[in-house]
Amino acid sequence: MASAFGARLRRFREAKDLTLQQVADAVGCTKAYIWELEMKEGQRPSAERVHALAKVLGVTMEDVMGEPFEELPEASPEDVRFFREYAGMNEAEKQRYRQLLEIAFPEKGKAGD
Repeated sequence: MASAFGARLRRFREAKDLTLQQVADAVGCTKAYIWELEMKEGQRPSAERVHALAKVLGVTMEDVMGEPFEELPEASPEDVRFFREYAGMNEAEKQRYRQLLEIAFPEKGKAGD
């Protein structure tokens, strides 16, 4: 069963009239890997791979991932990885991280100001 990610990936690929092999060649992986991304639940490609897929498909990483990155309109793979790690933190970890940022960058002001 395809995940939402896989369904989006397939929809974008078919809209560009690209085969699995063409996408795989452009991204630098196997046809089987692209098929797994499209068809198997629970696939977790790296941010670099998502970036490459988005570029080949002529869409944004946000389009491929289906996640809101409004604050990062030109998100690099590193930015996306960072955001995902932050999003996966519990509230206490997020609060500690925000405190560290306030200490490291006092000129930026408090988050949410």
